[in-house]
Amino acid sequence: MDLSSVLHQARQGDPEAIATLLTQALASQGVTVQARMRQGCLEVALTAAKIPDQAFCLKVLRQGLVQLNIPKLQTVRAMGLRQGEPFPEWMEVFSLEPPPVTPVPSPSDSNYDPPPSRSNGHYSPALTRDPDLPTQLLAEELLRRYERGQRNFSGVQLNQAALIEAVLDGIILQEADLSRCILRRVRLTQAQLQGANLAGANLIEADLTDADMSGCNLSPTKLTGQAVQALVGASVPVSTNLKRAILVRVNLSQADLSRVNGEEARFDQARLHRTVLARFNGKRASFVGADLTQADVSWAILDGANLTQVDFGCANLKRCNLVGANLTGANFNGADLTEANFLRANLTAVDLRKATLNSTQMPDGSIKFDKRYAR
Repeated sequence: MDLSSVLHQARQGDPEAIATLLTQALASQGVTVQARMRQGCLEVALTAAKIPDQAFCLKVLRQGLVQLNIPKLQTVRAMGLRQGEPFPEWMEVFSLEPPPVTPVPSPSDSNYDPPPSRSNGHYSPALTRDPDLPTQLLAEELLRRYERGQRNFSGVQLNQAALIEAVLDGIILQEADLSRCILRRVRLTQAQLQGANLAGANLIEADLTDADMSGCNLSPTKLTGQAVQALVGASVPVSTNLKRAILVRVNLSQADLSRVNGEEARFDQARLHRTVLARFNGKRASFVGADLTQADVSWAILDGANLTQVDFGCANLKRCNLVGANLTGANFNGADLTEANFLRANLTAVDLRKATLNSTQMPDGSIKFDKRYAR
């Protein structure tokens, strides 16, 4: 297809043609562009061997799209990705339309709607999801209100928004939809996240110290539709990512963390009572003094983890991989350790009373068989 045809299609709003032109414009930076259009918002993924230069890429995007003058294109959501990495390193939303000029209402106006009070701290119904409003703009409004002193945003719909490195200590996000949000290095100490949906969220290096996440959903989320696959590649991650996150003293009781990536995360003194950690990846994570009583840790990977003084009372650890883990002083009273792997693990002063040791591999490589299960 010749350049004139591509240009014509791009001006009609064809995402593939737009991506082709933008890739050419960013060729000097080694950036490849993929795009899709959704409800007047152009979503653009910019991928390169190194992290794409945010300022330069956004300048090229804005200038190029303004020149194309695409009908009905209102906003642009740009994401910069390092090649081979599943999550964006940066994200920004900007508008291509000038903001409408509206008169400032006065209290004498019959249609005057006063701004929400900051003294009560309650969640304002005005911050609800408009189907035509890009999620990122809603997220930016949340940040503005937080800066003004508002703390209660319970039930807010922020799925797929980016709040990278935001400081939101003490925020209330009960029952909020934060699925597939990009929350890298965000600070949420003492946050109230009870019942929130964090399925598929990126919480790499986030700080959730003393947060209450009881009843949270952090399990994998399913991505459907070829448009999503085409935008960010076939290997779209669906698991919540807690890599190197700080969750000291966090309350995750009865939360679902199945298939979550928690490599090198800190769960010291966390409350994980009856929490689902099936197939959880906790390589080299720290759970010192954590409460995992009655938790489901089956098939979990805890290689090299620090599990000193963890309470696994009555927990399910079937086929749990604990190779090289430090379990000094851990409590396994009543736990099911069927086919668990303790190879090279430190079991100093552990409590194995009433524990089920059926086909369990011990630190020296020997296999323990519980006579109660012998045929």
